[in-house]
Formats: sequence, C-alpha cells, structure tokens
Amino acid sequence: MSYLRQIMQRLHDRSTPLPTAERGEAPGRLEEHLALYGARLQACSDAMLQYEAAWLDQHIETLELCGSQPTMQASAGGAERVQALLQESLCFRQRLESCRRQRGLEGHGVRAAVVASEHAWELTDPALRRAWGFPAEPPAGPAA
Repeated sequence: MSYLRQIMQRLHDRSTPLPTAERGEAPGRLEEHLALYGARLQACSDAMLQYEAAWLDQHIETLELCGSQPTMQASAGGAERVQALLQESLCFRQRLESCRRQRGLEGHGVRAAVVASEHAWELTDPALRRAWGFPAEPPAGPAA
C-alpha cells in the first residue's frame, strides 16, 4: 500500500487545475514538458535510462489502474486529469525509447526496485543507485 500511497500523493500534487488562461496552452505545455524530459534523458547515463524505463513502465501501469478505479481517479484530480497524465507519460515513453535506441540500449537491462516518487535523476537511495549501476552519490546540481 505504501507504493500506491506514494503514487496517489504524486498524482494529487500534480492535479492542481490549470488556470483558465493556461488551459488553451496545454499543447504548448506538453511540448515544454517533452523538451525538458528530453534534456533530462540526454544527461542520463545508460544505467539511468534503464532505471527510467522501468520507472516509467510502472508509472504508466499505475495511471492505467487509476483510470479504472473511480476512487483513485477522484483523488488524482478526475478522469480528465488522469487521462492527460497518461497521454503525457506515453509521449515521455516514446521520447525515452528513442533515446535508448540512439544509444543502442535493448531490453530491460538491470531489474531492481524503483522508487515511485523518484525519476532516475532524482534517485537518492545509495543501495538502489548501486543496484542500478549509478554512482553511489547523486551528482550535485539543481533539483527538479
């Protein structure tokens, strides 16, 4: 249950409705998010890309589950919000797969636990970082 609580909290945190002025800019916002995500992926090591692929697969599965459960859907901001997050995540998956293909990364590589609330560049647990082949300490830099 802890995993689902983390996911639901993350979805709830992202479920703030867009101001009326920004709703018309949603496609532009998606492009902005994809560009930022692409830049993050380019800065990732191969091991980080493998983690991110596992993380994103788990995230998409959770969003699909959330979309089929009315209580989860409501706590995440409603059906429209869950569907928008799912579509965004599917676009992220395409961007990630393109990046992995460019680097010649096939399959799933290492299979270890993922932290529902942490992308590859956010992963802080030293044991999980080692299990995935990351440096033990995250690099110092701006937080996302």
